[in-house]
Amino acid sequence: MTDTPPLSDSDLVAAYRGGDTDAFAEIYDRNADVVFSYFLGRGDSREDAADAANDVFVAAAGRLDARERPADLRAWLLGIAAEGSSAEATPPDELVPAPPALRPRVLNKVERDVAAAFSMRSLDPEWVRLGIFAVVTLVIGLIGLAVAAQFDPLDPQSTLPVAESPQQPGETTTTTLASATTTSVDGSTGSTPDDGSSTTTATTVPSSPADFEVSTETIDFGADATVNQFQIANSGGSPGTWQVAVSSEAISLSSGEGELGAGETATVEMSLDREGIEEGDLAETITVSWGGGEVELAVVGSHEDLPVIHNPQASPASVEVSGDEECTNDRTTISARVRDTSPLESVVVRWSPDGGAQQETAMESVGNDMFEAVIGPFTTVQTAEARIVAFDDRGNAGGASASVAVTACP
Repeated sequence: MTDTPPLSDSDLVAAYRGGDTDAFAEIYDRNADVVFSYFLGRGDSREDAADAANDVFVAAAGRLDARERPADLRAWLLGIAAEGSSAEATPPDELVPAPPALRPRVLNKVERDVAAAFSMRSLDPEWVRLGIFAVVTLVIGLIGLAVAAQFDPLDPQSTLPVAESPQQPGETTTTTLASATTTSVDGSTGSTPDDGSSTTTATTVPSSPADFEVSTETIDFGADATVNQFQIANSGGSPGTWQVAVSSEAISLSSGEGELGAGETATVEMSLDREGIEEGDLAETITVSWGGGEVELAVVGSHEDLPVIHNPQASPASVEVSGDEECTNDRTTISARVRDTSPLESVVVRWSPDGGAQQETAMESVGNDMFEAVIGPFTTVQTAEARIVAFDDRGNAGGASASVAVTACP
């Protein structure tokens, strides 16, 4: 049994244009790190780089669907990324993994756009034209039947209905020269006397109910943001009330409910307590509801806890330059307490024997979160820095320093 070779860029483009959203997911997976790293290399922050990468992939989806069929997707995507910039569209020297939260953000948007575009392309133009013709024919026929119902060609006093005056909103008015029956919008009826006068039945058309729209489907806090916001708008014709519920106590709102008149908009401010969430990807929800329905917003982002190093010190704090047999105090023990919410990968101390190139010595755990390492000998008089660096299994690093006084041998 042989493994199926991966699809080429051209095959992925063809599959996506046929409505296969999994194909675009593969396009994203192959190129997300490159596009994200391009923007980082240009000087963007991680949050700005993620936003820019999202825009590139959403734009690429639209272009592929419309007309473009690139054979080299990576170069083509970098070209889109460089549009409007004087920077050259070249692959970055070093790849940085794109934030995990960016993938669902891009693919959810693309999946919705693909479904809408594919359904429109699937309509047969001939059936559309026939449907329009049938509707127009039906409307003309119904108008003819309504006119014929009020006109008797054998009755010399019967005439076609004549409008008495322009209609006002919420009011129906019909005038005939013979006895007839008028029906109001609400279904009540009145008679028109034979003397040629007419009756008018006025009806007030009720306003449309309140209907709310939310300005976004995703709230992205990125890697370090703590505030965000979204808007709620009443697009209906009547006042209405709304409520907002959150899935995490770490998210607080400026307001959890309110009332909006027709056409009014409210802004809901959000705060994220990062100390109240676990390390990793943020995946919470906000539900906006009202009498006629509800909308669920995705709250995404990431949170990393760096290793924290407490009480770094050297013992002894002063040593002597090695080389003289009488000076044996040429080494010191570096110690510190290291803590993290994720498992630690390694703890090292970086130091220099002569104030130049640094060496790296692994620190060993001695219990109760304490780590130690012996460094030395030193070859020049200096105030040496012992830089302790801790790494956790998520790739985060934290550091702290201890000083060592290196003196000449008496």
